[in-house]
Formats: sequence, C-alpha cells, structure tokens
Amino acid sequence: MTTTARAGATTAPAAGPAVRWPDDWNTVLDTALTTWDGAWDTRRVQRLFLARYGRGLFRADARAALSARARAGLLVLHDQPNHRIYTLKDGTR
Repeated sequence: MTTTARAGATTAPAAGPAVRWPDDWNTVLDTALTTWDGAWDTRRVQRLFLARYGRGLFRADARAALSARARAGLLVLHDQPNHRIYTLKDGTR
C-alpha cells in the first residue's frame, strides 16, 4: 500500500529544539516566593516570568514549578475547588 499526500494538505512541522529555561529562573522564583508575601498561583508565576524575561510561560510549567516546591517543603498547597493556591511554609524565610 502506498500513501500519497492530498493536494493542499499541510504536513506537521518538525519538532523544534527543547525549551531552554533561563539560567537564573529557579533563583528568581525562589527569591520571589520568599520575599513577597501572599498566595501564589499559576497566574502570579506567569506574570513574574513575563515581567522578568519579557515572554510568556505556559500554565502547566508554572504549575509544575509550584508543585515541585511544595513537594520539596518550601510551599504549602491549599487545594480549593477549581483553584490551587500555594503559600510559604511557616519558618522558611
């Protein structure tokens, strides 16, 4: 069996290089978490990334960054219906 491309059909673009994180991103996020009071959610992390680097950050990446810090013991997860909020764990400043 042979396959032929249909006229006008587009092919999927080749996968590009993996996303490269800025070298200081972990330091920037950890400093912000311990310096600025209040609750952290994915939107706040996205705004921090945009302000620092001038480009956007996917929500899933922001969520992964916050949950990794919660697993490490830096943040506490307050799981609300349809919204996850993280706060700094007591005594981690």
